Amino acid sequence: MSHDRFRFGLVAAAFGFSILFFVRLPALVGPILLPDFGRIAMSFTIPLAALAIFLIFRSLFRRDPLRANYERFRRTYEISLDLAVALAVGTHLLLLSWFMILRVHIGLWISYVPTCLVGIVLIVAGNIMPRLRPNNAMGIRTLWTLGDETVWMKTHRAGGYFLVVFGLILIAWTFIDFMSIWWVLGSGAVLAVVGFPLLSYAIAKREHRSSTPLSDGRAR
Repeated sequence: MSHDRFRFGLVAAAFGFSILFFVRLPALVGPILLPDFGRIAMSFTIPLAALAIFLIFRSLFRRDPLRANYERFRRTYEISLDLAVALAVGTHLLLLSWFMILRVHIGLWISYVPTCLVGIVLIVAGNIMPRLRPNNAMGIRTLWTLGDETVWMKTHRAGGYFLVVFGLILIAWTFIDFMSIWWVLGSGAVLAVVGFPLLSYAIAKREHRSSTPLSDGRAR
C-alpha cells in the first residue's frame, strides 16, 4: 500500500499545483493566445493521464489471469509503475514552471530536461525489463511471449538492451541537435512498436525449431 499512497500523493500534488497555477497561467503563451479550454487542457490533461495510468494498471493487476506471476517480480512492477506516474507528474510540473517562471529566469536550456528525463526512464526501463515475468499489464505482451516463458525472457532481455541504447542516444542527441530530437524519438518509438513483436515472433520460431526432434535414421 505504500506504493499506492506514493502514487496518489504524486497525482494529488499535481492536481493541487494545477489548480494553484490555473488562474495564473498566462492566456498568451509565446505568440499563441490560449482560450479557456486550452488553459484547462494544459493545466489538467497530464495529471488526469497520470491518474489513469495508476488506475488502469491497478485494475489490470487485479484481473490478470497470470496474477500469480506478479509475486516473482512484484518489486520491479511497483517500481515501474512508480516511475511512470512520477515521470508524468514531473513533466507536468516542469511545463507549468516553464510557462510561469523558468522561461524568464533560466532560459531555453530548460527545454532539454524533458527529453533527458525520458532518456533516463528508458535506461531504467531497459534494466528492469529482464526482471519481468509473463503478465498482461506490462512488458512485451504478444501471443509468443505469453505462451512461452523462455521466449518472454529472451525477448525482454533483447528489448532491455534496445531501450538502454535508445535512452543513451536520446540524451546525447538532446545536446547534439535538439531541434531534430523528434526524429530520434519517432524512430525509436516505431522501432520499438514494430520491432518488439517481430522480435518475439523470431525468437519463438527459433525456440520451436531448436525444440523439435530431428528426424534421423533411428527415428525411421
